[in-house]
Amino acid sequence: MVCDPTGGVALETIAVIEGLIACFLLGVVSLKLRFVDLSGFAAAFAIGILIFAVPPDGWKWFVVVLIFHVVAAQFTKYKYVIKRRMGFAQEKGGARAWPNIVANGGFAALFALGEGLWPSGLLAMGFLGAVATATADTLATEIGLLNPAQPRMITNLRRKVAAGTSGGISPLGELATLLGSVIIGLAALLLGVAKLDVYSMGMILLIILLAGLVGCTIDSLIGATIQGMFKCAVCGRTTESKKHCGKSTQRIRGSGIIDNNMVNFISTGVGALSAVIVFSLL
Repeated sequence: MVCDPTGGVALETIAVIEGLIACFLLGVVSLKLRFVDLSGFAAAFAIGILIFAVPPDGWKWFVVVLIFHVVAAQFTKYKYVIKRRMGFAQEKGGARAWPNIVANGGFAALFALGEGLWPSGLLAMGFLGAVATATADTLATEIGLLNPAQPRMITNLRRKVAAGTSGGISPLGELATLLGSVIIGLAALLLGVAKLDVYSMGMILLIILLAGLVGCTIDSLIGATIQGMFKCAVCGRTTESKKHCGKSTQRIRGSGIIDNNMVNFISTGVGALSAVIVFSLL
């Protein structure tokens, strides 16, 4: 079926083909650099195709997610040896598996799909809110682990906790939260995602900054309350993982089904909705 090359089926087919090529090549590079494992590659490939091919100028949206992907991977590997000694480094050398990819990119993909079906700019803000939250949270975790002083529990700021404790916040981690949101906001404006560059730069940056901050705060609150926490029977360390030191751990608080990936999924959804609500009110 041949259509007008200025828009229609032919143009959409080209976008899909470009997306397939871009996602495959970047996925191979990510595998080579151990940014993702095989399951992470498959999940990122599916999400990437959707974001690239569905919304208008989807390649710009794809670049925003790519920036998150690269920034997150670099900060995950930053001082990785130190984090591993602390017991809080990502497994597999920092390579992300499919649950982590879906947790951080699932809502972004949904809002990209929505904007492609019902273009308005509103759902584009939801997409950016989700990506900003994912970026901010990743940087807050990876940089916050290196804070020189002990973090404080978000539900009780007088209480000091060990680095890496779910719900713990620190000055360095909060600065990293802002940095992650600003990176995504500037990228969106420079690329002109969903023509948001017609709005005030300050307004868009403020909304995305707020979305990232709200999303990360919800992440910390859930982490401090209902997220499952476990104790390793071998080393005695408190961890978010159901396995540690090669052995099953014992749950000491929270829900067994609310793990870190579930928390990330919820918080990116909250960040997305925060951006949509604030943008719709302005």
